[in-house]
Amino acid sequence: MQSKELDKIYTPQEYFLLEEAGEVRHEFINGNLIEMSGASREHHFICQNILLALLSSTKHLGFKVFMENMKVKIPNENQYYYPDIFITKEAETDENKYVQFEPELIVEVLSETTRTKDMVDKFIQYRKLKTLNYYLLVEPEKDLVLCNFKDQQGEWNMASYTKRDEIITLPNLNISLPMEDIYKK
Repeated sequence: MQSKELDKIYTPQEYFLLEEAGEVRHEFINGNLIEMSGASREHHFICQNILLALLSSTKHLGFKVFMENMKVKIPNENQYYYPDIFITKEAETDENKYVQFEPELIVEVLSETTRTKDMVDKFIQYRKLKTLNYYLLVEPEKDLVLCNFKDQQGEWNMASYTKRDEIITLPNLNISLPMEDIYKK
């Protein structure tokens, strides 16, 4: 594994080489590498449940589902993030082998160390993605999903889900996610 200089500003090309060769993932913010921390057991199970639900519900819709190891590029910014889960219909090209540009749904599972960054900083950046219709924030320790969605006028709104018998509907994608599927043990 190559060593990284913490005070160095990296180019996107250097970043991609380090990520490809490294064991630790980093998000890339304007030349700075931000190391990704490990996830809790609950975080892992929630991601796994959402992945399975999305794979099942999008099977015939033409979406590709990515979990944790695929980057998303923010347009017109020198920023790359690793969402916990996202879906896209983006065609496969050489340019998007390691990074995607057109997610339609992004899911972040919150933790004590990522909550503010996911709810504020990443949401500000993710909203720059013209293809993004939904941004879900999932609490792993209690039944709570915040569904940020773009309305017909392109304005962002939010709905919250707190009961296991509720179903998160994503009509622009023709997808429904039952809360009980997200939180099943």
